[in-house]
Amino acid sequence: MSPVSPQSWFLKCGLAALLSLSVYAAISIAGPKAPPLPTSRDGALTLLDRYVEEPVPDVLVVGSSLAAHLNEEYFDTPDLKVLGLAGGSPITALEVALARDRLPRTILIEMNILNRREDSALVQRYSGGAAPAWPRPIRSAIAFYERWNHPRPDRSRAKAAAIALLQEPPSNFDNHVYVERAVREWSTAAADAVVTDNLAVLKRLVEKIEARGSRAYLCSLPLARPLQDSALAKASAAAAHAAFPDDRQWVHLDGSVPDLRWADGVHLDERSAIMIAKQIDRFLSGATPRPAEP
Repeated sequence: MSPVSPQSWFLKCGLAALLSLSVYAAISIAGPKAPPLPTSRDGALTLLDRYVEEPVPDVLVVGSSLAAHLNEEYFDTPDLKVLGLAGGSPITALEVALARDRLPRTILIEMNILNRREDSALVQRYSGGAAPAWPRPIRSAIAFYERWNHPRPDRSRAKAAAIALLQEPPSNFDNHVYVERAVREWSTAAADAVVTDNLAVLKRLVEKIEARGSRAYLCSLPLARPLQDSALAKASAAAAHAAFPDDRQWVHLDGSVPDLRWADGVHLDERSAIMIAKQIDRFLSGATPRPAEP
């Protein structure tokens, strides 16, 4: 067996490295971009990663995990996206949306949770308007496979499933254990300083949105009656309406509909989320859009 020359060895190594880099580049730049792998904040990372990579929608709904239960497929409003960040604040999603070159014509802000500050790390990560083009290759490869293997549900099928679910009776799930726990957690109003600071930030962001020609509306998603009457919910609602006193900015949702149900008193179950989405659709159909940004 003849010995391998140094030139041949370097050539083979160079070709192997080139092939690896080519595969890496293909994974990194292939569209749509691969989402991040699951972490403690996988939901927020995936949502924001997708949002900065896709075209700016006509309507954007931002908020916490309460808004996250309003799946985009539940709405009849065309070109609507939802950025509901579990455990997060609407401020984070608004900051990311404002960092893009163009804004949605209409932005609906869920105002139930006012005691969480923005996630500055997420804002910084996505304020450039795009996810990093060169993520770590192994993470990127697996994440790309996950997106390919679990694509978004077919919108027409999801719509049909939502319509069918509305024809069924409301859930009879006994959630009293979860409601009682939530009532204990919501028995104390949030710290005034945090809520005041967050509302000041929200007012500034709403002013920026409207200065760029878009419309911002506010809403509070309905809660189960014991939670709606809690100290936290009442204090948050009073502070929000004091900060935004113009009633024309508010989307008033009917939480007294008898069929509404909550898995835990706070988050709407699937059927109820569809019903609330239809209420928002009706509001949006009558809202006057502003011209799109140039």
